[in-house]
Amino acid sequence: MSDFNNTGENLARASSSLQNQLVIVQVTFYSVITVIGTIANLALCSAIWRTKHPRKASEYFIFNLALTDLLTCSLGIPLDIVVILMKQWPLGAFMCKVVYPFQTLLTAVSVATLTCMAIERYRAIVTPFKPMFSVKIVKIAIIAFWCLSAILVSPYVVILKYRDLSCHEAWQGDKLPKIFTLCVFLLFYAVPLSVIGPTYALIGVKLHSEGRIMRNFSRRQGQGNQQFRALVRQRTKSNIVIVRTFLFGAIAFAVCLLPYHAMWLWHDFGQANRWTHFSDALIFANALVYFNSLVDPFIFGGNVALEWRKSCTVILYKCFNVVNCKAGSQQRTVSIKTRKESGDRVILMQQQVSLVDSPRQQRDKHEVSAV
Repeated sequence: MSDFNNTGENLARASSSLQNQLVIVQVTFYSVITVIGTIANLALCSAIWRTKHPRKASEYFIFNLALTDLLTCSLGIPLDIVVILMKQWPLGAFMCKVVYPFQTLLTAVSVATLTCMAIERYRAIVTPFKPMFSVKIVKIAIIAFWCLSAILVSPYVVILKYRDLSCHEAWQGDKLPKIFTLCVFLLFYAVPLSVIGPTYALIGVKLHSEGRIMRNFSRRQGQGNQQFRALVRQRTKSNIVIVRTFLFGAIAFAVCLLPYHAMWLWHDFGQANRWTHFSDALIFANALVYFNSLVDPFIFGGNVALEWRKSCTVILYKCFNVVNCKAGSQQRTVSIKTRKESGDRVILMQQQVSLVDSPRQQRDKHEVSAV
């Protein structure tokens, strides 16, 4: 019986140690994403904002995507770190209804932005003779993204309840959470990708056919009309670069969010509750979602590469400058304190000397007065 109890205690101790190690890895990973993602996305927003030439429609979409990633890295992830470390919900009832819906809102806005970026490239390349998206239309669309996403997320606000230092979903029955999970998967993942995938496929076919036509045209023209050929080649190259960037962004989004949606679909429609390591796998899925916010600025920063690198350099310089200033002020404070202590010692020694010499000085004064 004692051997059985010892075995149970050892298993519990090993499980607790594994959980602590997992928390350390998770917090470390989240912290790295927070720091690097905040700096990179802030630099991308600053680079686009400081562009001197008139901003294009694609740059507004990239700015909106970088803004959502910046909010995720600077607000969403740090709040998760606090909850993980404290192992409870310390932010109160109001923040319980704000934090998780806000994180879902950011995901919805990112999905809508990526979808419109694909449609904008389709209009520019496949149907170039149709009216392009004006800057005014793009701004209205971005505002609509945020408003519609807030409406879609509003039911999530209602079902979140704060009780006993815990923020959890309080569903009425078993069907509603399944409906909610399915709607999130369809609206924020499956439907957008069903639009993004064929759109980029058609764009690729169009660019390939244009390249073949231009090669045949150049072969027939020979060395003539070099200026026209160079202009068309430059336009095709520019379109390929932009499309490749947007396509990489869509692929990164699809790959990073797939485990998250798959885990929750399995949880609500499968037998995930029987798997003992489901919560550990869900931690990995959530980390991938946040990792997408770290990857995006390195993908889309190529459109404004020079300005983005400058902004990163400026932000890092300011951060290190603040750290150096704080370190210098601390050193100055220590040196001033040391000098003050040294001065106090000198004054104390002088007082002691004066106390020792005072009888002698009195005797000298007495002899002088006697003479």
